[in-house]
Amino acid sequence: MWNTLASQADVDHLMQVYRDFHDSCIKEVALQNREFVSEDLSMSFDNRTFVRMLFQSQFREASVIEVEFEDVVSFNWVQDERNADTGLTILMEAVCYWQDDTLYWAEDLDWSVDAEDKNDYRWIAAKQGRWRIVESALGPDTRLSGPTNS
Repeated sequence: MWNTLASQADVDHLMQVYRDFHDSCIKEVALQNREFVSEDLSMSFDNRTFVRMLFQSQFREASVIEVEFEDVVSFNWVQDERNADTGLTILMEAVCYWQDDTLYWAEDLDWSVDAEDKNDYRWIAAKQGRWRIVESALGPDTRLSGPTNS
C-alpha cells in the first residue's frame, strides 16, 4: 500500500515510521523519464521524471521502504571524499521536508536547500512523493530493476 507525501504531516509520519532513516542505507535508485521513441520512430515528450529509491534498515520493523519521487525538479548524487561517509550510502539520519510546494529529501540531518555545500550531499527535490514498506526485501538482490546483459 502506497502512502502519499502530500503534506508535512505525511512526511513527519514517514520519518517516524522509518526512524529518520537512522542506521539505513540507500540500496537502489531507479530513474525514469516519460520520453520515448515509438515503433514508427516518432518521439513522445512528457517532461516528467520519476526517481524511486529503495532503503534498507538494520531495524526489524519496517526494515525496507521504497520512496517514489514524481515530477523531479533536481536530483543530486555524489560520490565524493568530502562527503562524511566517503561515497558509501550509509545513512545516520536523513532530512525530509516541504518548502515552497517542493518536497526535499537529503541524506544528512543538517542539509538545507539554501546551504552553500548542499551539492556535497545526495538529495532530491520533487513536486510529489509517496512511499511504502516492502516486505521480505532485505539482502543483495536487485528489486527496482535488474541489470541488462548487453
